[in-house]
Amino acid sequence: MDNKETTPGQLPEKEKDSKKTLFIVIIILLALVSGVLGFLLLNKTQVVEEQSSDILELENETLTLKTDLQEMLIQYDTVTVANEKMQAEILAQEEQIRELLNQVDKHKDDAWIIHKLKKEAGTLREIMKGYLVTIDSLNTLNVNLRHDKDSLGKALSSVTKKKDELESKASNLEEVITKGSVLPARDLVAEAIRIRGSGKQSSTNRANRAEMIKLCGIIGENKIAEKGKKTLYLRIISPEAKVLDDGSGEPKTFDFEGVSGVYSVKRQIDYDGTDQQVCVYYTIREELPTGQYIAELYESETKIGTATFDLR
Repeated sequence: MDNKETTPGQLPEKEKDSKKTLFIVIIILLALVSGVLGFLLLNKTQVVEEQSSDILELENETLTLKTDLQEMLIQYDTVTVANEKMQAEILAQEEQIRELLNQVDKHKDDAWIIHKLKKEAGTLREIMKGYLVTIDSLNTLNVNLRHDKDSLGKALSSVTKKKDELESKASNLEEVITKGSVLPARDLVAEAIRIRGSGKQSSTNRANRAEMIKLCGIIGENKIAEKGKKTLYLRIISPEAKVLDDGSGEPKTFDFEGVSGVYSVKRQIDYDGTDQQVCVYYTIREELPTGQYIAELYESETKIGTATFDLR
């Protein structure tokens, strides 16, 4: 068998081939690693771009919502109403709009709440349109009344009859407004409580200790609203955007803002037309998840107040 001789400083052929193969494997591995890193970088870039797009869209939606609410306030400021009852109702609507503006600033980074506030703003705008139409109708009636009085000044009996008819229509219109009015609510505070052995209530922010949820506030004076029995509906929305039900197994529903939805608990009060302190209690059936909860109070199919609280 012939042996190939190697000169000093020269590597054997097998060793050369082995190193060449190793270099090729290393190059292939580096190429694969580079490809994976490039894919990950591209994917990360796409995620960042999508998140940036969502943030920009939310900022635009929030800005549009604030602009819409501010425009509604401006429109209300330009309205002049001689009718005291309608003026009081308009002032109540303006207060709701200002509260929505506060909620927009508070939750400007929460897309779900901004979307919800946008729907509420749409409802307020529809109510405002109704007021403007009503005010225009009343102004038209007054103009016609003055015109008739001027034109038929010599026929006093005819003018008086026409005046009575127009005033009767205006009175009927005011009755419609009165029936559609809702009770105002303010100073709403929601919290979780536990009942001690003595029966005393104790506030808690621990989810595993909470036994009830309490919403208290003032149902205010409303000269437009009728006195008597009123039903208050409380919707408690969990951090998972789920409305807590009464635990009966059959969710209770009611109509509000043109839709039907679940309520957590309801309470009937005897409204006497003056400010009165009211509390609504919800019994917790099972341990609740941690996070922020939203408590919404409704009357006459309209939301009259909102409060939040946290459990940890």
